[in-house]
This record gives sequence, C-alpha cells and structure tokens, in this order.
Amino acid sequence: MSIERDELRRGLRNFETRARMIEAAIDEGKGCIETILPLLHDRSEAVRWSAIRILTEIGDERCIGPLLGVLERGKNVTDTLNALRTISDQDFGSDIKAWRQWLLEDPELRATATDGILSDESLLAAAIEGLPVTVTGEGQQLALTVSLPDDRSQQVWVDFSKQDDDEQNIVQLCTPCGDADTVRYEWALKLNMAIKYGAIALAELDGAQCFAMVDSYLRATCDPEDLAKSLMSLAEQGDAIEKALAHEDRY
Repeated sequence: MSIERDELRRGLRNFETRARMIEAAIDEGKGCIETILPLLHDRSEAVRWSAIRILTEIGDERCIGPLLGVLERGKNVTDTLNALRTISDQDFGSDIKAWRQWLLEDPELRATATDGILSDESLLAAAIEGLPVTVTGEGQQLALTVSLPDDRSQQVWVDFSKQDDDEQNIVQLCTPCGDADTVRYEWALKLNMAIKYGAIALAELDGAQCFAMVDSYLRATCDPEDLAKSLMSLAEQGDAIEKALAHEDRY
C-alpha cells in the first residue's frame, strides 16, 4: 500500500482527514488488507470503525477471521456484524461458534480462520502507543514505568505467563503502593469500591507485605484499549495510594 500504516492511523484518528484516508484505502483495494488488519486492534474506536468500514467495502474473505476476533472481544459489534454479513453473505448473528464452524467447513476459507489475537509484544505496543510509558525487561514479565504529573512516576508490572483455573492464559497487572500496615486494612478494602479498574491486594515485596493494585484480563479477549485504560488507572490510583500512605515516590 502506498500509505504507511502509521500515516494511515494518524489520518483515521483525525476527524478532518478520516473520510479522505478511508477513500484512499478503499481505492487501494485488496493490496491494503495486510496494512488495515492490525488497525482492528487500535485503541481508538474511530480507527477500528474506519478499518471495519474499509474492509467491508473491499469485501475480501481473508478478513472474516480477523473480524470474528473483533466480535469475540466485544468491540464495534454492530459494525463488525454488518461487515461479516456483507463479506460472507451469511448471517449467524452474534453466534461466534456458528461463524467459526461455518468458516472451518469451507476448505478455501479455513486458512483465514485466525483467532485474531495479537502477540504479547504487539498487544503491549498497541496499548502503550502515545502514552508516557517506558518498558524494561523482555519475555512474558515486563516492568512499565508510567510518568505522572508533578515529576512523579509509577511502576506497573505486566505478566503474560499466568493461567486461570481452566488453564487459559491471562494477563495480570500489578503496581506496589506502600507498606501494608494492619491498621489500614479496613481503609484499603473500603477504597476498592471506589476504584474503577483493579483492586487493592496484599503482595510480598523484598520479603515484606505491601499494598498493591492488581488487575487481570483473559488473554484471548484482552484488547489494547482495555489494557491501556487499566494500566493508566492502576498507575494513577497506585501513586495516589502511595502518597496517602507515605508521601513518597518509591515505586
């Protein structure tokens, strides 16, 4: 495609240039599909909507599997269902199992039956794009440093290695908040009702108990938008709790 993905993303995020970028991508046709597909995971709903619109107009069956992945994550449901109906000439409503069964029964379409899940690296990169975040470490356990106002920062650990009781992969986020004093247990538990993402828990750090903010997502349906919101919320809430506990910026 003549338009680079980053240029296209910027154009789709801008209301003034969105229609022109959509038209240019549609004119490019099937040659732009590989450029468009990653945008189905973008944090911006407008970019996801635009990508779905472009793929609907192009109408290539290679898009069906990735679009089912969008449906499974619960994003842009109405537009995604419309795209699936238009491209496939089928209508299974929101029954994802029926869509996937139909897809797998067709030998020509079976190769497109991707689960639509980004790699851990790509998921995290999409989540933190444009955010004041730096990443250290490698593999499945990473440390993210989030820059906050007043020259403060907060470290959030992201762990892709964990599983739930059904052996399904999960993503866990955790940020330490300060020493866990037993007299503050009730105070911490009451705070949980006011927290939008995650919850306060006890964690062991350097051999001592500390308060920590934690949040978890099922890996198969974890979306960059959700991960970004959780990351920033945990960083901000964790830092606020740390200030309330010790007026320091240790973490």
